[in-house]
Amino acid sequence: MKLPNYLRKRRGLLQIKKKNKWENWNPFHSKLSAYVLAGGENWPFQKNSKILYLGSAEGNTISYLSEICKTNTITAVEISSVAMAELMPIVKEKKNIIPCLFDAHFPEKYRIQANNPEIIYQDIAQRDQVDIFLRNCEYFKPKYGYLMLKTQSIASKEKNIFEDTEERLKKYFDLVERVNIHKWAKGHSAYYMH
Repeated sequence: MKLPNYLRKRRGLLQIKKKNKWENWNPFHSKLSAYVLAGGENWPFQKNSKILYLGSAEGNTISYLSEICKTNTITAVEISSVAMAELMPIVKEKKNIIPCLFDAHFPEKYRIQANNPEIIYQDIAQRDQVDIFLRNCEYFKPKYGYLMLKTQSIASKEKNIFEDTEERLKKYFDLVERVNIHKWAKGHSAYYMH
């Protein structure tokens, strides 16, 4: 992938340009950074991208995305009030993040805040994480999707969780790319869809 001019790879790290300075984007704290470093081929994020982020946690990746997608909003859905409390200082600083303390199982509850996102990014470690992602895709019909799949969280009788997930994603998207990011996030694979 040809990186946009605000990203670069240096000495095995991903760096992002912030206010004319290069800052390391830690792949151990951001699976999106790990996706790029592991050879991910797709980067749909633009200045005006509207994102629905499911499983925002304390906001490491969201913080960077808010810098990239400056002229639109990122709706941050998180079920944990503790994680949401940690996210709030970033929300106050960045101004383009909409915090939503909701369960990602129910997209209709945050449909007004999400307002037709073009990208859905999900990082949720639950047994039915693929179901949650697909339910949100069905509801919002985004152009692009990212799913950070944690295999240890899935109770599955399927022989190959990765192949099963890929098959399910192909019912909704024409292109499905899987990238192994276990070097930075144990037991994880990153999926990009278009």
